[in-house]
Order: sequence, then structure tokens, then C-alpha cells
Amino acid sequence: MEDRNKLNLRLSSLSLRRNGSTSSNNNDQDPKELINILPSYQMYRSTIKKNLTPTTEDLRTAPPMYELTPLSSCNSSIHEDYFGSIADSLANSHANSLANSPVLAPQQPDDDIDADTLLENSHKLKRLSSTNKEISQSLSINVYLTECIGKIGEPYKIIDPLSLELKQGQYIYGFVKITNKTTKDIPFDSFSVQLEGTSVFGKHQKTLTEPPYHIDRFLTMFDFHASWNDAFLDRLVTDHNDPFGYTVLKDPIDNTEVQLNVHKVFKPNTSYKKFFTFKMPEKLLDSACNHSLIQHLQLPPTLGVSKHEVITSLRQKWKSRPAPDSKQHQHQEHDEGHKYKYASLTQDFAIADTSISYCVSARIIGRASGYSDLVGSTNALTKQNPDEFVVANEDYTYLRVIPVTKPLFELNRSMIHQEARLLYTNMLLKIQEAIELGKDILQTTPQEERTNSPSPPPPQLPDLQPTSSNVEMAKMQQSYYSKVNQREDQTGSASKRPSDLYEVFAPFKKKSVFGKTSKLIGLIAISTPRKEYKIDYIPHIKKSNKPINTKISIPIDISFIFAESQTSSASASTTLPDFKSVSAEVVGITIKSKRIPIPLVIHSEMLFENKNTNGDNFDVLIIRKFQKLSLELAKLLRDLGQSRLGVDKQLIRDMKCLSNLSSKYTNLKCKQISIDDGNGTDTHKNLASIGWIKEKVSHDQIKFSKKINVDLDLSDLSIKPAPNTTLGEFCLIPDFQTCLMARVYYLNLDFKLNNMEKIALKVPLIIQRS
Repeated sequence: MEDRNKLNLRLSSLSLRRNGSTSSNNNDQDPKELINILPSYQMYRSTIKKNLTPTTEDLRTAPPMYELTPLSSCNSSIHEDYFGSIADSLANSHANSLANSPVLAPQQPDDDIDADTLLENSHKLKRLSSTNKEISQSLSINVYLTECIGKIGEPYKIIDPLSLELKQGQYIYGFVKITNKTTKDIPFDSFSVQLEGTSVFGKHQKTLTEPPYHIDRFLTMFDFHASWNDAFLDRLVTDHNDPFGYTVLKDPIDNTEVQLNVHKVFKPNTSYKKFFTFKMPEKLLDSACNHSLIQHLQLPPTLGVSKHEVITSLRQKWKSRPAPDSKQHQHQEHDEGHKYKYASLTQDFAIADTSISYCVSARIIGRASGYSDLVGSTNALTKQNPDEFVVANEDYTYLRVIPVTKPLFELNRSMIHQEARLLYTNMLLKIQEAIELGKDILQTTPQEERTNSPSPPPPQLPDLQPTSSNVEMAKMQQSYYSKVNQREDQTGSASKRPSDLYEVFAPFKKKSVFGKTSKLIGLIAISTPRKEYKIDYIPHIKKSNKPINTKISIPIDISFIFAESQTSSASASTTLPDFKSVSAEVVGITIKSKRIPIPLVIHSEMLFENKNTNGDNFDVLIIRKFQKLSLELAKLLRDLGQSRLGVDKQLIRDMKCLSNLSSKYTNLKCKQISIDDGNGTDTHKNLASIGWIKEKVSHDQIKFSKKINVDLDLSDLSIKPAPNTTLGEFCLIPDFQTCLMARVYYLNLDFKLNNMEKIALKVPLIIQRS
């Protein structure tokens, strides 16, 4: 994880400098005003790789001075033996002092100290501003977004970050303003400006201040120009800075200094301003997914409200609250109706205490002892360990990111899903082979020869026998496939094979007068071509008149065959099923893993099987299935051992992930639905007005069918069971999948019969920002 984040930080800075800036925040073209930089190793070590443990480095005091021996007083023999004598002296006399010195000690390999870098652990540091309000007022820091790239001497326009819905390749311009309002120098050891993407997984039903149990930082971009570093490099092509010399350079617009002090101090009564520029990456680094799944490398959208964003907004309100007797306080009381808007803007049906957020962060980090004058020497944070690093103050500006679906990814979507099906099938095959092997070993190996002590056998359940109704239903379905579908393929009237269709079967029964018994009349089959239906993401901030596609038309083929041959057409017409209505709903599923990466791309066959049962969902098909397989395989592993079954640790880890997934379902009813006769000419209010078409498929089998189109407009949805809720109160974000979280959709079409029974047909739905 540390290696991945290190590479992420490093490449992000290079990518940023290769793609400069334009004059507008909405322009996606590469700007030419920013200078390309390649950070030196020293810059990398002093910023990104800065160690979490404080060293004796101190840039605030002058280095020691040494007297130089005059060259004329030294002969050649002394020069020849100089380096050798010094090397021997250092090796022998001062070996212990070198090893114990934190500055001169040999550096450990990078892999050994990745986990101890300051930036990687900045979120774990103690916050002085969280317990002391005075330090936030004495050393203020604020992050602002601007419409154009920031330049010295040019006016800027500050924009609301929540007025944007950012996408890949879009630039983020702004500046950070730091003000020391005291009469003393305030030291710091690190000042960083970063673009961060974070997935937070909290503890369900815990308090707001309860720390999350897992945080995944999938995106970290570091701006070398905005952050403190050793050199004063040119940011724009028009700059001519001395990289090794510090000069006080001020912006005449607001009289702020645009260079941080070389001695790492904020001068008294001085304001500093650092411009930053970030570009949203096209995708995550390949190292972000251990399973190398393409879909897991796409940028996820903003989801849910980050708990840290809520705390940050409350803390900012607490810091800036004026005195009760001030005029500003009276104005604030008058404006209490205004509420802070979070980056999610609205309800997006995220799992509680789970979020995906993006922000521009700025942090001032220093030793606790350096802030004793601000917080008091008796403060517990500075008194406990005065040399530890603490966050003196920080600020965050949260962003709303809604990625677009790239054409290349859209063209390869079917291939990605086909690969996902193969990986899923292969995983199941491996698990089943291991279980079968374990059962064979248990049957053929005596108990005393087994490697592990056997566990007691599970209780035997009585064999379940199928009822006569289920047997008759299975025979009818087999007859449907063998006679109806086979004949259609031969005649060419319907070239679709069963594998090319989403098809659901349901028995049609006639109940007795008292409703206690029922008689099987026939079989109903409802099918539609196997296809993924797509609609556009509906933005909250509409800046163009570009039409948004929210309408889809689903062709439906309804067939019915009798259980017994009908000799009389009159009796057949009286017992044909009569459909009362058709309804549709969008089902959104949010899936998350607790900590282990999801090993698969979730596809439609994992969401439903069109079995027309209550258990036709992701929880039963995947979570409960793998829970059962995990228990069965775990028993065999205890009895026989891992080596005898040939099960690798990665497979066990993947099973553990899938069996511990969490899910949340959201059902949204479609209000605008219409039916036509399949040709798109006549619109009908219900299915009963469309007559059955009779067709003889064999000497003893007759098929009745209806061909219709179900037309939906998904711009008008309501949350079940609240019919009056409009789309403006919630948001359907584009579907996405990462290693730890996913949001997928499908359409559920309910065909209601007059006997109040429902037949549900499910088809996949894709929501994308185009």
C-alpha cells in the first residue's frame, strides 16, 4: 500500500506539470503557461518522503562555520593522505556516534520506511486546532478555488467548489492563504497542498467523532510549487526566480507574499499565498488494483457525505464564530437558515458511514514544542511529547467529482463483462473442485491417517422431494424449450437462442372457490433480448442545453402454453391469463467490502437469474452462496489441511471477501410508463387491450403470444413507498466499481395478473455521464 501511494504521489506531480493550464476552469485543453518540472531526489526526500520521526534538522539557525587551511601551507604529501586519514578516523573513532546520529546515520532502504513517512500518516497526527480555538485565529489557513489560473498581479474570481461537477482531465485552480496574526515567528516543518481521493468506511451506528475502521486513499496528487520545498522554482514560463536564493516577492493585489520562508517560519503579521493547479487524472494507477481489473481503475464518483467533511465544516464554523456582542454575530444569527451544502449535494443512497470524497487539502505540520507559545506550555498535546509532529492548522475544500464514461471503455464494456464472467466461473470451479476433492479424501482415507483431527459431522437433513406441481412445471418448461424455441429457430421467426434472452417462467394457476387449492393451467414465459440499457446521468448543475437521454424502450415477448392440450378453442380463450398492469422500478445496489479487495467485476448474472422468486438478488446469489461454500471448505481445511486440498491463500482471501460483503438496495418507481403493440404505432393503457396471437407449434401444442414494447422515462422517479417524492430530492450517480465499493443498477419489470400474482423480469441498467 505504501509503495502504491508513493508512486501515486510522484507520478501525479509529473503528470500535473506536463499538462499545464488554460484560461478557464471548464476548458479541458492542456495549458501552456505552467513549466514542466522534474523533482529532484532531495525535494522528494524533504517533502513526500519526509520521515514521521523528527530529526535534528533545523533550518531556522545558521550552519556552523569552519576555518579553511591555507592552500600554501599544505604540501602534496598531506593532500595525498588527507582523505584516507579522515576516512580511517571516521570509521574507527566515530563509528558509534555516526550510527546513533539521526542525521548522519545511514539511510534505510525505501521499503523499510514507507510506512513512517509524514504525509502517509498526516491524518493520524494530533490536531492542535481541534482543542484550541486560539491557534486557528492566530495562524489562519484557507483554501480557495478560482475560475482561472492564478498569477501574481492579476485579479482572480473565487468560485464555489460545489458549483462544479468535475470530470477526468478537468483542471482545478486556486490558492492557499496563510496568515500569522501574532507578533512572533511561527515555525513549521512541513507545508503540503494535495488533491486527495479517499474512501472512508465507518463503524455503523457510531457517533460522528468515532474514527473509521478503514480509510483507503486511492488518489494523492502533490503540488510541489504550492507546498514547501528546498528550491524556489519557476511556476510559469514568465517567472525568473533564483532557485537557490530566497527573495520576498509580494502580490500587489492583496499584499501577500507568494514564497514561503526558507527557514520554515511564518513571519509575524504576514500573509502568504500559494497558487496551486491540479488536473483530475484519466484513471487510477495500475497498482491501485491488486487483481488488475480495468473497471477498478476508473475514477469513482463522489458518493455519500464524508464524516470528515461534516467535522471540518463544524470546526470551521466553531473557529470563525465571532463574539456574542459583535455586529457580525447578529448578522450570523439572522442568517442561521443557510445550511452548509456538502459535496454529495443530495441523497445518493450511500451505505451509512461510508463515503467516497475528493478534496484539496493544505496542512501546516510542525513540532509540538514550537507552538507552546500559542497553545500554552501546559497544554497536554505539547507537554506529553514536545518533539512529536502535530498539525498546527489545516483546511479542506471538498469537490464533487462525476467522471465521464470514456468511449474506449464503453466499446470494451462487453469484453470486460465477458472476462468477469470467466473469472467468476473459474473461481467457482476451483472451489467446487477443492470441495469434491476433500469429500473424496474423507471417504477413502481412514480417520487415523488424516492430517488434522476431524470435526464432528454436520446433522443430516431429510432429503427434500419435489412436489408434483414442481415436477409438472419442470416438464412444461422442458416442453417449451424443446418444441417452441426449437421451432422458432427453424422457421426463422425468432432467431434468439435461450442464451441470448433474459427470460422468466411462471406457472399460471386457477384457484378454487375457497382459495385453498389451485390447479396448474399452463406456463407463462416473458422474455426480452439480452441487452444492457443505458441512460444519461442527470446533473444537478445544468450549464448547457444538451439533451439528456433518460428514455428507453424494452421489447417484450409474452408467451403462454397450456399444461394439457385444449380441444376446444372456447375453453382455451376463457382460461388464458389476463394481465392487469405493468410497472417498472429502478433498483440500485450499493456494495462494499470491509477491508479485503473485491476480486471480481460484478456483472448482471451476479445480480439476478430471473427465477421469479424472493431470493433472486445479489445477497442470495453471491453473499449467501459464498458463505455456504466458505463454511463447507473451512470444515475440510480443518480436517485435511490446506496442502492436501491444494487451495492457495489468495482463493481463501477472495472467498472471505465475497462472503462478508455488505449491500444496500434502493427501489425507485418509474412514474412515466407506456405500452405499445410492438410496432410503435398504437399505445395501450394496459396489456389486456392487446390480443393474443395463436400459433400451433406441434400436433398437440398451441402457443399464445403477445409482442409489446414497454417505454420508460426514468427522469421521473419516486422513492418507494413515497409516491410524491421527486427526483430533485435524490440523485442516481453513474454506476462504478472499485476494489472496495460498487454501485450497480438494474430494471425490474413487474407484470401483474388478475389473480394478483406478479411475474418479475429483470434487465441490467447502466447510468453514465456522457
